[in-house]
Amino acid sequence: MADTDFTLVSESNHHKIFPSYNELYSGHSASLQTYMLNVLRQHYPELSVTCTLARNSALLAFAAAGQATATLDITDESINRIRGYLAGNARYGYTEGVYESRIFAKYKYQWGSELFILYVISPYNFILKEPEEGKTTLSNSKAVEALIMACGRWTYPVDNDFIYVYDGYWSASKKLWEQVQKASWRDVILDEEMKKTLVEFMTKFFDSEDVYKSLGVPWKRGVIFHGPVGMSSYTVLGCGNGKLTDTVMIGNGKTISIKALMHSLSTISGIVGREIPALYVKSAPGTGDIRAIFLQARAMAPCMLIFEDIDTIVTRYTRSYFFNEVDGLENNDGIFMVASTNHLDQLDPGLSSRPSRFDRKYLFPLPNEHERTLYCEYWRNKLKSKPAIKFPRKLCPAIAGITDDFSFAYLQELFVSTLLAIAGHRSEDDGRRNGGGNDDDDDGGDLDHYELWREVKKQVKALRNDMGNSNASAAAAAIDYREAHDSHDFHATAEQTLVYRPMQTASATNSENTPLSCHNMTYPAAQQLQPVQFDRDGKSVTEGLGFAGANGGPRDMPFFTSDGILATRP
Repeated sequence: MADTDFTLVSESNHHKIFPSYNELYSGHSASLQTYMLNVLRQHYPELSVTCTLARNSALLAFAAAGQATATLDITDESINRIRGYLAGNARYGYTEGVYESRIFAKYKYQWGSELFILYVISPYNFILKEPEEGKTTLSNSKAVEALIMACGRWTYPVDNDFIYVYDGYWSASKKLWEQVQKASWRDVILDEEMKKTLVEFMTKFFDSEDVYKSLGVPWKRGVIFHGPVGMSSYTVLGCGNGKLTDTVMIGNGKTISIKALMHSLSTISGIVGREIPALYVKSAPGTGDIRAIFLQARAMAPCMLIFEDIDTIVTRYTRSYFFNEVDGLENNDGIFMVASTNHLDQLDPGLSSRPSRFDRKYLFPLPNEHERTLYCEYWRNKLKSKPAIKFPRKLCPAIAGITDDFSFAYLQELFVSTLLAIAGHRSEDDGRRNGGGNDDDDDGGDLDHYELWREVKKQVKALRNDMGNSNASAAAAAIDYREAHDSHDFHATAEQTLVYRPMQTASATNSENTPLSCHNMTYPAAQQLQPVQFDRDGKSVTEGLGFAGANGGPRDMPFFTSDGILATRP
């Protein structure tokens, strides 16, 4: 767009806003939003000034997607930007390059036939527009509101296929929603009565608002899922009624059970006649995060509020604040809290032993031998397409028999490490000897005939040591005893005392939920849009607009300023 085509300001008067911005950050302590709002009004007295949070109204990303035009203006205004190297990622199709983060910048912005001046002053957008006829510069601009609505609808599609995630700020995760859709109680290896109790407990809660009110008690409940480390893992397997079925998620861990509960919300919503969203908390290091979480939960109640690894979320620094948010003076009606922990004994008694906060506790034990056998069946089924690996059915109970006290995480590591070891040292002679396939024509013979069994035993011993087994000799004796017996329905019975520690695994980063570290990047990854960033500097947002949607339901997230004021459309 040429300068001659930009007629919002008829003639350039070379406004210089940057000196005031520079003055503020060169020694003053003030509210950036309030200060820059007043400066812009002084320099543009003929235009209305609207402030939005950049994370709520991603106007530059909107323009980068071709929905509008944003032309950087460095003729009439200065700029504050940071540039740096960004490594490529072949998996996601990103090439290496130089990114640019613009902390202060002015743009000539065009959306359709409407012209605007846009100042990006991180973390805010200031949108300047001439007032409509009969309005003053202090009136809200309909053209600006229409732009914010269009940008918001583009940012948050109309479907409800997502889960709210809090990890320093709220975001809408499509990836987590897709994982939840694969979770089903029939595929969770857990006591059937416990599964039934969990679903009935949650269903009864959401369907009993009138009962709670008639009794004069707060309509809120909480449960804690606890168990040993490694019980949050799951893998792909179908085992409806104890038989292998289609490929689905399986496990008896806390995480998969939480996802199954989240999946149940769609059914429960139909029973109670209203949508019940799920809010998933990954981290909340400060009291401001705790406040933001409960403000959002109250705004969206009735809802399911999930705290994964609550012992890492509620710390000694935030504990008192968390307690006040849960059962202080605020109204938490309709909030059903679900928390998980590997260390129930390390939780503050105010969390684990006070019913008004978390009313029920459910233990998720290590898988028993039958459950471990089913898991081995999964791997056997998976390896049918690998003719170089011979895996007869009789190996499944045999492996289950020597893996007592293994969590699903360790069982998975057992098979992965075993297969990698076989791939690393296999010889042509082994390949000819083992043949291939999973047929069970040969029901007799020594199990040591099978390369898979020989390597499994080695890896079990190694993992026992990794688990910190204080009675490793008993574990070795159990395997040695098994080697002397041919019966494949042998059950290892050696008593063992195990000290568990978490397996050291890399922490995956979800690119959908984690923005890069700079605002308004010109790199394509900047189009991974995020909802509102909560203000952390203790200042109220004095004036501003943001996309809030129609009814506060999914993808129509209301947002809050740091002092708890709900930001909505006028």
